[in-house]
Amino acid sequence: MMQNMNRRNFLNAGNIVIGKVITADQLGLPDSEQELTRILRTFNCKNALVTLSRINLLFHRSTNLLEDERILKKAYCSPVILNAIDASTELRGNFVFNRQATLRLLDECAYVSDSESTPAIDGIGVTNDLARAYLIVNGLLNSYSSDPSLPEDERWEKNLLVEAIPSISEYALNTAPEYETKKLIVRTEKIFRHFQEKSSGFDVNEIFSRATGLTLQDYHRLVYGIFAVYWTFTAEEIHRQDPLLDKSLFFDPKGQSPDLTPLYEKLLSHICVSIDKLKDKTEKQSQFKDEFRLWRRSPLLKISENQIICVDFSFLLDKLRAGAFWIIRDHLKDRKKKGIFDRLWGEAFEDYATSIIKRGINNQNLFRRDRLIIRPKYDHKQQAECSDAIVCCDDTLILLECKSSTLSAHAKFSGNFETFSNNIKPVKRGIEQLWNAIQQLGNQCQSRRRIVKEIDICKVKKIYPVLVLSDRVCSALLMNRFLDSEFESLKQKESLMKHLKVMPLTVLTIADLESLEPYMSDKPFYTHLDKWLEQFRNQDAQGFSSYLYDMVKSDPRQHSFMDQEFAGITSDILNYFSSRGIK
Repeated sequence: MMQNMNRRNFLNAGNIVIGKVITADQLGLPDSEQELTRILRTFNCKNALVTLSRINLLFHRSTNLLEDERILKKAYCSPVILNAIDASTELRGNFVFNRQATLRLLDECAYVSDSESTPAIDGIGVTNDLARAYLIVNGLLNSYSSDPSLPEDERWEKNLLVEAIPSISEYALNTAPEYETKKLIVRTEKIFRHFQEKSSGFDVNEIFSRATGLTLQDYHRLVYGIFAVYWTFTAEEIHRQDPLLDKSLFFDPKGQSPDLTPLYEKLLSHICVSIDKLKDKTEKQSQFKDEFRLWRRSPLLKISENQIICVDFSFLLDKLRAGAFWIIRDHLKDRKKKGIFDRLWGEAFEDYATSIIKRGINNQNLFRRDRLIIRPKYDHKQQAECSDAIVCCDDTLILLECKSSTLSAHAKFSGNFETFSNNIKPVKRGIEQLWNAIQQLGNQCQSRRRIVKEIDICKVKKIYPVLVLSDRVCSALLMNRFLDSEFESLKQKESLMKHLKVMPLTVLTIADLESLEPYMSDKPFYTHLDKWLEQFRNQDAQGFSSYLYDMVKSDPRQHSFMDQEFAGITSDILNYFSSRGIK
């Protein structure tokens, strides 16, 4: 199935392919960039940006993509386009509207649409132009160049890998968007808490305050408060809003408590862009199309002094963790301090990841056989670490390396495989660390073998290497396969004890590990890896979240820890705002 798919010509959430997109050329319509520019120049800039933001928010609140597509087609497609789609068995059921094209159109409209133009996108006779713009962008997103020196199959796979990344949804399909949001908020709080516990003499609050004029708590509470305003809308309510007349879709920073107004002003200087400044910013960002740098940096759009709209939920929520991380790191001018900060942040991420596994094992009621060793050390004078964590069960070992590094936007969204591959050095280092640990534990040559006193390697039959990564894009199609190929290339370099079987590499995102926690209580960890690897062998384009998708769908479970932590965080946030007179 995968070999018949065009690059980018599909919608993908997590690593579950959910449908193809329709392009202008498939309907016999003009599909050039010049035609796109001509259409967008007729749009009123403010109206276009607000309408596209509203459509993008609709995707984030969607519980039924097919139904939302039907609603959007009815609102913005002419009968001619609808009839042409319905008449084609190849196109019927495919998508015109999608998040990636929406973000691209936001960039394009910010750059070329005219603030003095009068036609509104939802005006009579104009709505079909928006659908045509989507169809053209769908085709532009599907265009690419590849390295002709590579064999065809290898070239196809590498191109598909990097082109699948932009269509990754920050909200996986295996759980409701509300639950993914809950996990992100809890994760952010816990990782920062772990960091602060580790960093005596390294006051992140003080550094953050110097950089922004806000405490870290104020920053987090204000971001979450803005998000909560929009999250109260259902998908139906967002769709029904008149984008310009109904002010309820806008956030008014000056309509809040007087105590908060100066704080919002400081916050907005870091995460909000005004329409007045868009032209200049989009011109500077034009070489980074499809990386959406403008909206990642500024997920809020200032329409007027008392009108702010959220352009993208996930980019706003990303300000909680990655945004705060980069503000702190960028404020550190000393290279040595940056290095210390990176190390401590990595350790905090490891602590959070291993705490998930520890809770899962502690909740094992029927199979109390898993044993977790955190930062196991070799039994010699240097006390070097073997890996970040090892899970022992029966005759198996699971070796885990946790990497908190967030890939740069250019590495993720350039669409160039070499650029991507050259910028994932921390991930590749994690793969090397896993293999080094395996070959030192189980080396065929006894003199080169090293010992972890809690492990009898002679009784171990299977070793599972697992890489836990922070970045959601590591769930992309073919990502696990690509990283496993890196691992396999290392396996050729050393001989292991004959009775040891080393399994393929499993790549987990931290979100995958969080979703897995409730399912670790009644089965040893390795049984989940075995089931996933069986699926991986048969359909190795997909990642671990495809296994989670099937499991959660058939056996949904409550995540008690996540629910309790989120309730506590929510209570603190409510108290923060209610003490300032805001409900």
